[in-house]
Amino acid sequence: MRRQPVQERSRQTRDEILDVAARLFADRGYAGTTIQDVLTHSSATKGRFYHHFPDKESLAEAVVTESMVVDSLPPMVLPRLQAVVDASILLATASVRVPVVRAACRLSTEQNQPFYGSLWTAYIPLVGDWLTEARDLGELLPGVDPRDTAAFWVDAYTGVDMRYRYEYEQMPVQISKMTRQVVRGIATPETMMLLDVSVARGETLFELSPWAGGGQKGADVPTEQAGARTQG
Repeated sequence: MRRQPVQERSRQTRDEILDVAARLFADRGYAGTTIQDVLTHSSATKGRFYHHFPDKESLAEAVVTESMVVDSLPPMVLPRLQAVVDASILLATASVRVPVVRAACRLSTEQNQPFYGSLWTAYIPLVGDWLTEARDLGELLPGVDPRDTAAFWVDAYTGVDMRYRYEYEQMPVQISKMTRQVVRGIATPETMMLLDVSVARGETLFELSPWAGGGQKGADVPTEQAGARTQG
């Protein structure tokens, strides 16, 4: 039987370590997870572990980094506000199925731990940029401040995540409801008619994402008009 190339075996080992670590971080948090725990629940040797990750903090950093949904989103669509909606509903959908997403959300909300606030740091500037583009395109109501709204949006998402952390199956529905309330307060009526904040939108985005193994990264996902999909 032909042996796997070294590079492929190395990648598979790293992926296994990350997957095991993500599940442990999601269940136990940063302080409650040790390198020995990861080794116990994986097939990796200590040498292989330290080849990929010099310490627990670098492992957790990889978990947080690889949870980002931005590269899994379709190309920018109009209205530009849909990009923010998509990031929210995709992250919520992925949190049900992808341990690394659940782990990153937990790591970023554990006070007095190394990665507290990491998702706020990553997402607020990005969401602010998208909302600025939406404002410049006339999609937002007069007086809406993109930066303040970005912080509020990410804070609201984090709050919902913490509330349903042990009931993650409810996250897509709850984030859809949250998103609908937010966009009603900032979007023009014309923009609202074009937005899709439904749970079904999140399912479609997830199936097209690398997480689902669909191999269609970057595929276009049209939005539906007339506001029919804003009911979650």
